[in-house]
Amino acid sequence: MCLGPHVPPHLLSRRKFGFLAGASLLVPFAARAAEVDALALTCIDYRLVEAGVRFVNGLGLTKDFDQVALAGASLAAVSDKFPSSNKAFWDHVDIARSLHHVKRLIVVDHRDCGAYKVAFGPDFAPKPPEEDAQHKTVMEKLKAQLATKHPELTSEYYLLALDGTAKRLL
Repeated sequence: MCLGPHVPPHLLSRRKFGFLAGASLLVPFAARAAEVDALALTCIDYRLVEAGVRFVNGLGLTKDFDQVALAGASLAAVSDKFPSSNKAFWDHVDIARSLHHVKRLIVVDHRDCGAYKVAFGPDFAPKPPEEDAQHKTVMEKLKAQLATKHPELTSEYYLLALDGTAKRLL
């Protein structure tokens, strides 16, 4: 007898219920998991793809985050220079909320970012502390937009150095 999702209560005996409950333990965790803790926003820069994932894993999120990579990371989400990236980012936030019920956004920008050079042109700040301040300003804009669009999400903002070390900016 096949028991579908709409089994009348009188057809579900204790024995059948016990069997179904026990069988659910045999389903691999990944197949059952509908939630991950975070959505990580990283840059596409080939130099830091692995370092970005290692960093997010180091936050205790191994196999517990979705990832979206866009040129400039936080900049892609908010800059007028990249309107299609803005839309892509917010679409991915909506998808991650819908599919995996993410609870927080982890933003990982990096030093010497080409997208920042494109967006800021001659106003690009190539060295700390000006570079930190430029990233922090963009991140604050993203944080404000996130508070309006997704107030249920918390957020953290980091700046990754080319050697893979990072510091929290917000």
